[in-house]
Amino acid sequence: MLRILKTLVWIVSVIAFLLIVCFIALAIAHSVVFSRADYDRYDSRRLPVYEDYKGRYPREQVSIRSGGNALAGYIYGLGNGRGLVVVSPGHRDSSDAKLPEITYFADAGWTVLCYDFTGCYNSEGGSMRGYSQCVHDLDAVLGFVEADDRLNELPIMLFGHSLGGYASAAVLNYGHGVKAAVIASAFDTPKEQWSYSVERFTGVFHTPLLPFTEMYIELQYGEDKTLSALDGINAANGVPVLVVSAADDVYYGGESPIYAKRNAISNPDCEFISIDAGHYDYFLTEEAREYRRSADAPSYHGPVDKDKYLELDEGFMDQLNKFFLGALE
Repeated sequence: MLRILKTLVWIVSVIAFLLIVCFIALAIAHSVVFSRADYDRYDSRRLPVYEDYKGRYPREQVSIRSGGNALAGYIYGLGNGRGLVVVSPGHRDSSDAKLPEITYFADAGWTVLCYDFTGCYNSEGGSMRGYSQCVHDLDAVLGFVEADDRLNELPIMLFGHSLGGYASAAVLNYGHGVKAAVIASAFDTPKEQWSYSVERFTGVFHTPLLPFTEMYIELQYGEDKTLSALDGINAANGVPVLVVSAADDVYYGGESPIYAKRNAISNPDCEFISIDAGHYDYFLTEEAREYRRSADAPSYHGPVDKDKYLELDEGFMDQLNKFFLGALE
């Protein structure tokens, strides 16, 4: 009997140890994914930095409080009267990474405000914290806009890609006076996206890890775990929203989650576009996509022509611009 008891204690101890290890592993993975992003790991060889545009596009830097941190915001085309486009970058992207889109909208007559998320680049914060922090950051940015006499008379358009797309949709839950939003390659909730990320990197081990994933999300995010982009789009009933998705997005295992859930969207002014390209590729010309494949090859070590690497598809961008203009009518 004593031998059986010892065996049971050993088994329980091993199981408890494995449970603790799994939980700690998930916590470490999350902390790495949302660790602070700085320019020392930013690929300025391929990606834009403001120095590339400084001579042509002056900007004003502003400080925006989000919780206990100051976010670095940048206003381009100040004085352009068409409206304000608030640009939210993707996961671990600096605001610089959106300079091709920023300058496109500035050239089209819009004032543009972009910013770095908490824990990113020129903004304060020891880490990015998690998926939902970007929503709180954008909420703070829109509060800043509403209090700024130079900006608060302009109709507000939201433009976000990936994590920024999630933020631009989920922030619609908060009732800001947004006129239109373009949501590109976005997910729906932190819970859903973290679960998929764990599945993507652990494969068949995702199923036994699921209880620990659920527990970690509950502890890390609390009520924010279900802060939903889809709910934001529905809450903004009557606000034009354009949902853009790649047909096969590696970060989501197919269509972006918002596009995949389009039948659950009740906002009658929500439109959808699916493009046969990757997570971001649909913003680019065919020539840029081909050049990227060459420049990104492991065997390539030469200089990168950023103009070729970042060449936007003017037809696609014009489509987004017309969508914003249509919201002004």
